[in-house]
Amino acid sequence: MNTISATFNRLRALYRASSEPENLRPLADMYWRFMLGLMLVSIAGVVMFGTWEFVAVIDRLTSLQNSGNSTPPVALDRYKLEATLSAYSERQARFQAALSARIIVGDPSK
Repeated sequence: MNTISATFNRLRALYRASSEPENLRPLADMYWRFMLGLMLVSIAGVVMFGTWEFVAVIDRLTSLQNSGNSTPPVALDRYKLEATLSAYSERQARFQAALSARIIVGDPSK
């Protein structure tokens, strides 16, 4: 406990006298080491998460392969696709109607 409090007391003294060049270098060094450590932890976290997701996908693929089910699950629902395409066609028709409609704007100078 004494070491931790001594370290914080030293840091506080360095920060209070940060206008002195010899006190600014240890603060900059600690900041740089903190940023490097944070980046190292971040990169390790990203690699671990990516590995976790990759293993989950591989497990799902092997479980589907070993299940003995000869028909794969339906990837696309025909009714949802038709509904989406009809909604798109309606939207396109509304857009074309809006393009052909003339909008009369009054003269702002009058």
